[in-house]
Amino acid sequence: MREHHSSVVVGVAVAKTVVIDVDRLDREAHELFRQLTPGPSVGQDKEGRTVTIPPGERFVEITRRLRIIAVSDTLARAVTELLARGGHSAAIGHVQVDPAAEGDEQVLGLLIDFRGSRAVVPLRPGARQLRIYPEIDGIHLTGHEPLLTIELPAEAVEQDGWIKVDSIVAALAEHLSPAA
Repeated sequence: MREHHSSVVVGVAVAKTVVIDVDRLDREAHELFRQLTPGPSVGQDKEGRTVTIPPGERFVEITRRLRIIAVSDTLARAVTELLARGGHSAAIGHVQVDPAAEGDEQVLGLLIDFRGSRAVVPLRPGARQLRIYPEIDGIHLTGHEPLLTIELPAEAVEQDGWIKVDSIVAALAEHLSPAA
């Protein structure tokens, strides 16, 4: 005779606290920021001589754009966490293109509550200005004027152009209301 066992799993929610290491995220983003442009490939030819092959222009541009998104994503996770710890509502949105930025690269948008409305802050690594725009569904913010432009202090910019998460959060938090 065969025994038959059946199991019934009842939905059980298990709360797990995840501690986000903001300093680690800032270091990771900074390291990626230093490597935005790919270097040449180095190898050896048939005779064993060292050969250096520079990357193609298209490859450099594609790689740089991808890395800017990766840096922006890591930066957004750290900024969101620090804002939450400070009592501000923030979330990571989708990629955005800031028409007032130096380039047309896509970066992650930080979703915030600003003056009673949802808004987005494109987080462009190394940018000296933070611009708050009305939240939109699209990628391009072209045609939308910033609701506020925040100038980051010169002393916040490191020698290589990096701006630490703490500096971004301090500048942004001044203009946000606490989460309800």
